[in-house]
Amino acid sequence: MIIDVTTLLDVVKLQEDYPDFVAVTDCDRAKLGLDMEVRLRSNGEYFRAKVEEIDGETVVGKVLREQFSFPQPFEYLDWIRFERKNIIDIYVINGVYY
Repeated sequence: MIIDVTTLLDVVKLQEDYPDFVAVTDCDRAKLGLDMEVRLRSNGEYFRAKVEEIDGETVVGKVLREQFSFPQPFEYLDWIRFERKNIIDIYVINGVYY
């Protein structure tokens, strides 16, 4: 089952409102590929997800964080659906920035 997550940060909107907020650009988000890891934020907590599927602006990823301090609509290894606009950072599998 894939969980549609609505609690994720809209990074593009945040970058428009606060230009000093550091995140990848739309150009970087366009380079997204399978098996890459992305950094997201939900309910005040950062976490990584491994990209499993990409369909245009919609991405499906597997949650890689084991424990959360705040309630989240997902858990470790759950598959979640989100948008490219939710991506803060992009990493390759070994953790190096792409």
